[in-house]
Amino acid sequence: MTEKRIAKEVTLDIAIVSHIITDLMLRSYVERVRKRRMYFSSREYFSATLDGLSALEASRRNYNGFWNQLMSMVKDESEKMLLEFSSKSLSLRLTFKVLRGTYALAKSIVK
Repeated sequence: MTEKRIAKEVTLDIAIVSHIITDLMLRSYVERVRKRRMYFSSREYFSATLDGLSALEASRRNYNGFWNQLMSMVKDESEKMLLEFSSKSLSLRLTFKVLRGTYALAKSIVK
């Protein structure tokens, strides 16, 4: 595919697509092939390399792992914020501990 066609398919500006393709070329995930159509005109075609295909497969396999990691990070950050907020009030701290205990109990029952 050419840069112009890739930009049309992903509906991004060609300048953005050009930077992305250049970055992928530097990482050796994409290679460029120049084909001459006539004496003065030529086109650049881009295709994925074996390294690029293996990186794509690895990212697809770890897709669920990424979401689990993201949800874990959000959960940890929200729990830390709640602990900081609840440390100012005794009633909020007790409510938070009861909710956390209930969540742990429900989680162990579901497993």
